[in-house]
Amino acid sequence: DQGDAERVKEPTPEQKNFQKLWGAFVDSFTASTLNGGFPQRNVEPKAMPPTFLPAVKRLVAIGDIHGDYGKAVKAFQLAGLIDENLNWVGGKAVAVQMGDVLDRGGDELKAFYFLERIQKQAKKHGGNVYVLNGNHEIMNVSGRFRYSSEEGRREFAQWERVHIFGEKLKCMCHHNKSDCHAMVPAVSKNDTKARRSALRPGGAVARRFLAQHPVALSIGSTLFVHGGLHPEHMQYGMEKINEESSAWIDGRHKNTSLWPGKDAPAPWFLSGRNSVVWSRMYSMPDESKCDCNMLQAALNHLPQANRMVVGHTVQYPFGINSACDDRVFRVDVGMSGGVCDAHPEVLEIIEDREVRRLRAYQSAQVLLPAHRAVQQARLKKQKQNAQTVQ
Repeated sequence: DQGDAERVKEPTPEQKNFQKLWGAFVDSFTASTLNGGFPQRNVEPKAMPPTFLPAVKRLVAIGDIHGDYGKAVKAFQLAGLIDENLNWVGGKAVAVQMGDVLDRGGDELKAFYFLERIQKQAKKHGGNVYVLNGNHEIMNVSGRFRYSSEEGRREFAQWERVHIFGEKLKCMCHHNKSDCHAMVPAVSKNDTKARRSALRPGGAVARRFLAQHPVALSIGSTLFVHGGLHPEHMQYGMEKINEESSAWIDGRHKNTSLWPGKDAPAPWFLSGRNSVVWSRMYSMPDESKCDCNMLQAALNHLPQANRMVVGHTVQYPFGINSACDDRVFRVDVGMSGGVCDAHPEVLEIIEDREVRRLRAYQSAQVLLPAHRAVQQARLKKQKQNAQTVQ
């Protein structure tokens, strides 16, 4: 019968395997045109890392990148995490990039590919690279591109064209070529629409590079967050914040029916000046404008939390510094050429105690000696025990 004749045969196991291999080759080829020439396969959707992680021997924090791939590379090299060939040499060290990879520069996607590649390498050596989402990631997912550069928008348009070309190449080996080609999206009308398509909730870039990145992370006695965690955020729960942020970015918001035909707005803890990604309550360069009592109240929600590391607020020309009796460390030095074009700096935490600042061509500067870190932890525990007795 004619229907049977027109019906497409199911692919054999051998054909399925070849399609998979061909797809992996195409993904690696297309990625290499965007990431600086490195073969790099598409990764399966990554699981959100645990919100609470144990202490590690060496922990590094790297501030806002803002589309400056070159400065990102220099920061990781300064930390001794990658070599001149951009391969991981950090062993079991753990790095946390504090968010704001997007906006102000022209190599946003190149930076994300770089972070993804070295994360994979680090895991093979017992280390890891965690990337937080900052306020600029949240703005872009929300469709607000006021800080994107012309070069950055062009990069997204190029990514879209390459991505579509790759999908068409995959169709060459698909068992149903016509259906496959019908699923390939059309090229956007302009660069801004290409950016919107890629970064909207559930968009291809949002899902690959943002959805599985946490907003807040606890490693040993240190909390990492782009803006700042307030007591109400801690009460709501860091795990809940990460889970709901991921669901929104991934296009899985539980109440999408409330906005028919529209993307759901960002959750409450990602919106407004007192949100997790926007707060400057602990990062104002003038320490007298920081709310140290609020910081301590937030830290008190977790028995093990002794300090917080934040980005977001540029500390130029001072560089990485601390405030509130060394309970918060501010690491956004404005290194991007689209911000202050400052020299990269890196925060280093040794054995969950000593905190140091690394600068190029200078010896490491101790910001918090190990013995003082131990005293801080002991004092906090004594206060907690006293409150329990009362």
